[in-house]
Amino acid sequence: MKSFIQHTFSMLFLLFSSSAILSQDKNIQITGQLIEEATSQAIPYATVVLHDKTTKKIIAGTTSDDSGKFSISTSNSNFYLEVSFMGFETKNIQTFNISNNKADLGKIILAPDNQTLDEVVITGEVSKTVFKLDKRVFNVGADISSTGASALEVLNNVPSVNVNIEGEISLRGSSGVQMLINGKPSVLADESSNALGTITADMIESIEIITNPSAKYEASGTAGILNIILKKEEKEVGMVLFR
Repeated sequence: MKSFIQHTFSMLFLLFSSSAILSQDKNIQITGQLIEEATSQAIPYATVVLHDKTTKKIIAGTTSDDSGKFSISTSNSNFYLEVSFMGFETKNIQTFNISNNKADLGKIILAPDNQTLDEVVITGEVSKTVFKLDKRVFNVGADISSTGASALEVLNNVPSVNVNIEGEISLRGSSGVQMLINGKPSVLADESSNALGTITADMIESIEIITNPSAKYEASGTAGILNIILKKEEKEVGMVLFR
Protein backbone atom coordinates (compact mmCIF):
# COMPACT_ATOMS: atom_id res chain seq x y z
CA MET A 1 0.00 0.00 0.00
CA LYS A 2 2.81 2.38 0.94
CA SER A 3 4.61 1.53 -2.26
CA PHE A 4 1.45 2.29 -4.25
CA ILE A 5 1.07 5.74 -2.63
CA GLN A 6 4.71 6.59 -3.28
CA HIS A 7 4.33 5.51 -6.88
CA THR A 8 1.21 7.67 -7.26
CA PHE A 9 2.96 10.75 -5.83
CA SER A 10 5.92 10.14 -8.13
CA MET A 11 3.64 9.99 -11.17
CA LEU A 12 1.83 13.20 -10.13
CA PHE A 13 5.15 14.97 -9.57
CA LEU A 14 6.39 13.93 -13.01
CA LEU A 15 3.09 15.03 -14.55
CA PHE A 16 3.20 18.53 -12.99
CA SER A 17 6.90 18.90 -13.78
CA SER A 18 6.29 17.98 -17.40
CA SER A 19 3.44 20.51 -17.61
CA ALA A 20 5.65 23.25 -16.15
CA ILE A 21 8.45 22.42 -18.58
CA LEU A 22 6.04 22.44 -21.52
CA SER A 23 4.62 25.73 -20.32
CA GLN A 24 8.10 27.24 -20.10
CA ASP A 25 8.94 25.92 -23.54
CA LYS A 26 5.98 27.85 -24.94
CA ASN A 27 7.33 31.21 -23.67
CA ILE A 28 8.73 33.34 -26.46
CA GLN A 29 11.61 35.63 -25.56
CA ILE A 30 11.98 38.83 -27.58
CA THR A 31 15.24 40.78 -27.43
CA GLY A 32 16.62 43.84 -29.19
CA GLN A 33 18.54 47.09 -28.87
CA LEU A 34 17.12 50.59 -29.35
CA ILE A 35 19.27 53.01 -31.35
CA GLU A 36 18.80 56.70 -32.12
CA GLU A 37 18.63 57.36 -35.88
CA ALA A 38 20.58 60.64 -35.97
CA THR A 39 23.49 59.76 -33.69
CA SER A 40 23.49 55.92 -33.63
CA GLN A 41 23.56 56.18 -29.84
CA ALA A 42 21.74 53.74 -27.59
CA ILE A 43 18.42 54.84 -26.10
CA PRO A 44 18.13 53.87 -22.43
CA TYR A 45 14.91 53.75 -20.38
CA ALA A 46 12.61 53.53 -23.38
CA THR A 47 9.27 51.77 -22.87
CA VAL A 48 8.84 48.36 -24.52
CA VAL A 49 5.37 46.82 -24.39
CA LEU A 50 3.80 43.66 -25.80
CA HIS A 51 0.14 43.98 -26.86
CA ASP A 52 -2.40 41.33 -27.78
CA LYS A 53 -3.19 41.81 -31.48
CA THR A 54 -6.87 41.09 -31.00
CA THR A 55 -7.74 42.91 -27.79
CA LYS A 56 -4.90 45.49 -27.89
CA LYS A 57 -4.44 44.84 -24.17
CA ILE A 58 -0.97 44.92 -22.63
CA ILE A 59 0.55 41.48 -22.13
CA ALA A 60 3.93 42.43 -20.71
CA GLY A 61 6.22 45.44 -20.46
CA THR A 62 9.79 46.45 -19.71
CA THR A 63 12.31 49.26 -20.30
CA SER A 64 15.62 49.29 -22.14
CA ASP A 65 18.82 49.29 -20.08
CA ASP A 66 21.74 51.75 -20.22
CA SER A 67 22.96 50.19 -23.47
CA GLY A 68 19.49 50.35 -25.06
CA LYS A 69 18.97 46.58 -24.82
CA PHE A 70 15.79 44.91 -23.65
CA SER A 71 14.41 41.41 -23.11
CA ILE A 72 10.74 40.53 -22.73
CA SER A 73 8.87 37.21 -22.87
CA THR A 74 5.33 35.99 -23.35
CA SER A 75 3.39 32.78 -23.77
CA ASN A 76 0.89 34.55 -26.02
CA SER A 77 1.49 33.76 -29.68
CA ASN A 78 -0.72 36.56 -31.03
CA PHE A 79 1.16 39.73 -30.12
CA TYR A 80 2.90 42.83 -31.43
CA LEU A 81 5.66 44.97 -29.91
CA GLU A 82 5.41 48.71 -29.27
CA VAL A 83 8.46 50.86 -28.50
CA SER A 84 8.06 54.44 -27.30
CA PHE A 85 10.28 57.16 -25.90
CA MET A 86 9.76 60.90 -25.45
CA GLY A 87 10.98 62.86 -28.48
CA PHE A 88 10.88 59.85 -30.81
CA GLU A 89 8.25 58.33 -33.05
CA THR A 90 6.49 55.32 -31.55
CA LYS A 91 7.43 52.13 -33.38
CA ASN A 92 5.21 49.06 -33.78
CA ILE A 93 6.68 45.70 -34.79
CA GLN A 94 4.13 43.18 -36.06
CA THR A 95 6.21 40.32 -37.49
CA PHE A 96 8.89 38.22 -35.79
CA ASN A 97 11.34 35.54 -36.88
CA ILE A 98 10.99 33.06 -34.04
CA SER A 99 13.55 30.27 -33.68
CA ASN A 100 13.72 28.01 -30.62
CA ASN A 101 11.15 30.27 -28.93
CA LYS A 102 13.45 33.27 -29.35
CA ALA A 103 13.10 36.36 -31.52
CA ASP A 104 16.15 38.61 -31.76
CA LEU A 105 15.11 41.91 -33.34
CA GLY A 106 18.68 43.23 -33.45
CA LYS A 107 19.03 47.01 -33.64
CA ILE A 108 15.75 48.90 -33.70
CA ILE A 109 16.19 52.42 -35.07
CA LEU A 110 13.98 55.14 -33.60
CA ALA A 111 13.48 58.33 -35.62
CA PRO A 112 12.97 61.72 -33.93
CA ASP A 113 9.41 62.99 -33.69
CA ASN A 114 9.65 66.29 -35.58
CA GLN A 115 6.35 67.55 -34.20
CA THR A 116 7.61 67.03 -30.67
CA LEU A 117 11.08 68.41 -31.25
CA ASP A 118 10.20 71.54 -33.23
CA GLU A 119 12.07 74.48 -31.72
CA VAL A 120 9.98 76.80 -29.61
CA VAL A 121 11.41 80.31 -29.41
CA ILE A 122 10.02 82.69 -26.84
CA THR A 123 11.23 86.23 -27.27
CA GLY A 124 10.63 89.18 -25.04
CA GLU A 125 11.54 92.71 -26.11
CA VAL A 126 12.95 94.56 -23.11
CA SER A 127 13.17 98.33 -22.85
CA LYS A 128 16.72 99.60 -23.05
CA THR A 129 18.68 102.84 -23.31
CA VAL A 130 21.05 103.43 -26.23
CA PHE A 131 23.72 106.10 -25.85
CA LYS A 132 24.45 108.31 -28.88
CA LEU A 133 26.75 111.31 -29.33
CA ASP A 134 24.14 114.02 -28.76
CA LYS A 135 21.40 112.15 -26.91
CA ARG A 136 20.22 109.05 -25.12
CA VAL A 137 17.46 106.99 -26.70
CA PHE A 138 15.10 104.95 -24.52
CA ASN A 139 13.58 102.23 -26.71
CA VAL A 140 10.19 101.18 -25.38
CA GLY A 141 10.05 97.38 -25.29
CA ALA A 142 7.20 94.91 -24.92
CA ASP A 143 7.75 94.83 -21.16
CA ILE A 144 6.21 98.31 -20.96
CA SER A 145 4.17 98.67 -24.17
CA SER A 146 2.05 95.61 -23.35
CA THR A 147 0.97 97.01 -19.97
CA GLY A 148 -1.34 99.70 -21.37
CA ALA A 149 0.54 102.43 -19.50
CA SER A 150 0.27 106.08 -20.53
CA ALA A 151 3.10 108.22 -21.93
CA LEU A 152 3.55 109.78 -18.48
CA GLU A 153 4.06 106.33 -16.93
CA VAL A 154 6.52 105.45 -19.70
CA LEU A 155 8.46 108.66 -19.04
CA ASN A 156 8.65 107.71 -15.37
CA ASN A 157 10.49 104.52 -16.47
CA VAL A 158 13.10 106.48 -18.41
CA PRO A 159 16.39 106.81 -16.49
CA SER A 160 16.95 110.34 -15.04
CA VAL A 161 13.33 111.34 -15.80
CA ASN A 162 10.75 111.75 -13.06
CA VAL A 163 7.00 112.41 -13.21
CA ASN A 164 5.28 113.47 -9.99
CA ILE A 165 1.65 112.91 -9.04
CA GLU A 166 0.61 116.21 -10.61
CA GLY A 167 2.11 115.13 -13.92
CA GLU A 168 5.03 117.55 -13.75
CA ILE A 169 8.06 116.22 -15.61
CA SER A 170 11.62 116.79 -14.45
CA LEU A 171 14.94 115.75 -15.97
CA ARG A 172 17.84 115.00 -13.65
CA GLY A 173 15.91 116.74 -10.87
CA SER A 174 15.24 119.95 -12.83
CA SER A 175 11.87 121.07 -14.16
CA GLY A 176 11.40 123.20 -17.28
CA VAL A 177 11.74 120.29 -19.70
CA GLN A 178 10.79 120.95 -23.32
CA MET A 179 8.51 118.19 -24.65
CA LEU A 180 8.42 117.30 -28.35
CA ILE A 181 6.43 114.77 -30.39
CA ASN A 182 8.40 113.36 -33.33
CA GLY A 183 10.86 116.26 -33.03
CA LYS A 184 8.22 119.01 -33.16
CA PRO A 185 6.15 120.91 -30.58
CA SER A 186 2.63 119.57 -30.14
CA VAL A 187 -0.36 120.33 -27.91
CA LEU A 188 -0.02 116.74 -26.72
CA ALA A 189 3.30 117.69 -25.19
CA ASP A 190 1.82 120.52 -23.14
CA GLU A 191 2.21 119.48 -19.51
CA SER A 192 -0.56 121.81 -18.33
CA SER A 193 -3.16 119.96 -20.44
CA ASN A 194 -2.18 116.47 -19.27
CA ALA A 195 -2.63 115.46 -22.93
CA LEU A 196 0.32 113.06 -22.66
CA GLY A 197 -2.04 110.79 -20.77
CA THR A 198 -3.88 110.15 -24.05
CA ILE A 199 -0.79 108.57 -25.62
CA THR A 200 -0.42 104.93 -24.60
CA ALA A 201 2.81 102.98 -24.28
CA ASP A 202 2.06 100.76 -27.28
CA MET A 203 2.01 103.91 -29.50
CA ILE A 204 5.54 104.93 -28.51
CA GLU A 205 8.60 103.62 -30.30
CA SER A 206 11.25 105.48 -28.29
CA ILE A 207 11.98 108.56 -26.18
CA GLU A 208 15.01 110.73 -26.88
CA ILE A 209 16.66 112.44 -23.93
CA ILE A 210 18.62 115.52 -25.06
CA THR A 211 20.43 117.30 -22.23
CA ASN A 212 22.57 119.55 -24.46
CA PRO A 213 20.27 120.59 -27.32
CA SER A 214 21.80 121.91 -30.52
CA ALA A 215 20.86 125.17 -32.27
CA LYS A 216 18.09 123.53 -34.29
CA TYR A 217 15.98 123.26 -31.12
CA GLU A 218 14.30 126.26 -29.54
CA ALA A 219 15.99 127.82 -26.54
CA SER A 220 13.04 127.03 -24.28
CA GLY A 221 13.61 124.18 -21.90
CA THR A 222 16.39 124.84 -19.48
CA ALA A 223 16.66 121.29 -18.15
CA GLY A 224 16.76 119.59 -21.55
CA ILE A 225 14.48 118.11 -24.16
CA LEU A 226 12.39 114.93 -24.17
CA ASN A 227 11.35 113.90 -27.67
CA ILE A 228 8.65 111.21 -27.90
CA ILE A 229 8.94 109.24 -31.14
CA LEU A 230 5.67 107.57 -32.10
CA LYS A 231 5.51 104.32 -34.02
CA LYS A 232 5.06 104.68 -37.77
CA GLU A 233 1.34 103.90 -37.71
CA GLU A 234 0.78 106.37 -34.87
CA LYS A 235 2.63 109.36 -36.32
CA GLU A 236 -0.52 110.78 -37.92
CA VAL A 237 -1.88 111.40 -34.44
CA GLY A 238 1.02 113.72 -33.68
CA MET A 239 0.97 115.35 -37.12
CA VAL A 240 -2.63 116.50 -36.70
CA LEU A 241 -1.89 118.12 -33.36
CA PHE A 242 1.34 119.99 -34.21
CA ARG A 243 1.33 123.67 -33.34
